[in-house]
Amino acid sequence: MAHPQVILERLQARDVREGIFHELILANNQLLQQAIENKKKDKKRKEELISEGSLQNVAELDRRIRELSEERAEMYKTQSENAQRLIHLSEQLRIKEDKEKRQTKELIQLSDQVKKLSAKCELHVYQLKEKDVTIQILQDELTALQLEITTTEEKNKNLSIENKQLLQRWMDLKNAEAEKMNEAMQFYEQALEQAKNSPDRKKSQPKEALSSYNLLPSKVYKKINAHDDDIHCIAASSKGALFATGGADRKIRLYDTRSGHMIQALGGALQTITSVSFNSTDEMILGSCTDNATRIWSLSTHRLRHTLTGHIGKVYAAKFTGDSNRVVSGSHDRTLKVWDLQRGYTVRTIFTFSSCNDLCLMDSDGQTLISGHLDNHIRFWDTRTGSGIKELTGVHNGQITSVSMSSDGMYLLTNSRDNTLKIIDIRMYDILKSFQADSYHNGLNWSRSTFSPSGSYIAAGSSGKMHNGPNAIKCLSKRILALLDGTLFVWNVNTGKVERMLKEHRSAICGVSWNPTGDHIFSAEKNKAVCIWDTA
Repeated sequence: MAHPQVILERLQARDVREGIFHELILANNQLLQQAIENKKKDKKRKEELISEGSLQNVAELDRRIRELSEERAEMYKTQSENAQRLIHLSEQLRIKEDKEKRQTKELIQLSDQVKKLSAKCELHVYQLKEKDVTIQILQDELTALQLEITTTEEKNKNLSIENKQLLQRWMDLKNAEAEKMNEAMQFYEQALEQAKNSPDRKKSQPKEALSSYNLLPSKVYKKINAHDDDIHCIAASSKGALFATGGADRKIRLYDTRSGHMIQALGGALQTITSVSFNSTDEMILGSCTDNATRIWSLSTHRLRHTLTGHIGKVYAAKFTGDSNRVVSGSHDRTLKVWDLQRGYTVRTIFTFSSCNDLCLMDSDGQTLISGHLDNHIRFWDTRTGSGIKELTGVHNGQITSVSMSSDGMYLLTNSRDNTLKIIDIRMYDILKSFQADSYHNGLNWSRSTFSPSGSYIAAGSSGKMHNGPNAIKCLSKRILALLDGTLFVWNVNTGKVERMLKEHRSAICGVSWNPTGDHIFSAEKNKAVCIWDTA
C-alpha cells in the first residue's frame, strides 16, 4: 500500500495538470452565456417587429401556405396517378420482355430450321445435278443401244436365214434318227414278243432288260412319310440310284431308290423348297426356294456349295445345264437367270413378262430354254443373247404348271390348270396330242408331270375332282375327301388313252418323276407322303 504522502503528491500533480484548461472552460462558458442572451434579444426583437406592423405579411403568408398545401395535395394526387401508371407500365414491360424472350427463342429455332432446309436444298440441288448427268449418260447409252439394235436387227435377219437352213438340216437329221429309233424299237418289240412266247428265254433274260419296256406302274412298292410338313416337289436322280423331295419344312431329303430309306436331309434353306434337280453326274443337287434363292449341295459331302441370290421374287424352278457349270432359274419376279457356277454370279437376266412356274432345257448345253408361265404362255429363249425365240399362245386355257422334254429332245410335255396335258413338237411348234380324263384335275400351280424314259407314256398326278350331281351336297365331309383325293394317271402317248389310274394317295399329288432305268415311278402328295410304284 502507497504512503499517504505519496498519494497527496500525486493528487496535487493532478490538480496542477488539469488546472491548465480551467480558464479556457470559463471563457467558453462566458461565450455560451453571451450567445444565449443574443438569441433572447433577437427573439425579443422579432416579437417587437411582429407586434409593430407585420399583420399583413402574416395574412399573405397564411394564404401562401394554403395555396402550397393545395398544390401539395394536387402533387400527391398526381404522384399517386403516376405511381399507378408506373405499375401498369412495368407490367406491360414485363409482358413485352417475356414475349421478346419467346420470340427470340422461336427465332433461334427458325434460324436452325432455315440452316437445315438450306443444307437439304443444297443436297437436292447436288442430287439434281447428278441425276442430270445420269440422264445424259442414259440418253447417250440409249442412242448407242438404238444403234446397236439397228445393227442387231440386220444380223438377226441374216441369222434367221441361216437358222432356217440349220433347222431344215436339223430336222432332216432328227428324222433320220427317228427312223433309226423306230427300227430299233421294232426290233426290241419283236425280241420282247419272242421273250414272252418263250418261257425259257424269258427266265434267262435279265430283269433290267425287261423293265425298260414294261414301264407301266402296277403297284405300290413302298409308301414313305417323307417330310414333317407339306411336300412341294420330287425328282429322280440322273442315274436312277436316288430320288429327292423338297417341302415346306425347308429340307431336301435324299432317298435310296430300291430300299426307300432316307440317306440324308439337306438343310440351309430359309423357306419352302419349290423344286429339286440333280446334275448329269449325280454329284450335285439344287433346290429352288421361296426365299428368292437357289441353293446347290454336294452329294458327296452333303454340304452347301453355292447360294445363288439375285431374284426379287420366289424362285419356282431351276435346272443344271449338261456340263453342270451353269444353272438356269425362273422366278415369280418375271425373270429367268443364267448362273455361272465357276464365277458364282448371274451372267444373263431374261425378262419374261409373266411369272415363271416351271422351266426346262431343250438341249443339254443350255443354249435354248423353255419356260411355262402364269399367263398361260410357253416361251422359248436363247440364253446366249437373252432374246426370245418363240412364244406359244393358246396352247392352254390355264396357267402352265409344268414343262419337260422327252429323252430324245424332240417333244415338249406341258401340264396346265385347265386340266389337260399336251405334247408339242418343238421342230414345228405343233400340238401333236392332248391328254385329259373326266376325273383328272390339276389342283396345284406347281404340279409336275413327266415322260417315261422311252417316251411312250406320260404320267401326272391329280388332286381329285368333285362331280356335280343330285347327291353332291349330301355330306360335306365327302366333298372335302373328294377334293383331297389324289390319283396317279398314266396315258399312252400313241393312243392318247389312259392306261392306268392308281389310287393310293390321300391328298393332291404335287409331282411325278419316272426313274431313268424305267423300273420305278415316284409320286409325292402334298400331305407329306411319297409312293414308290413298281413297274417291273
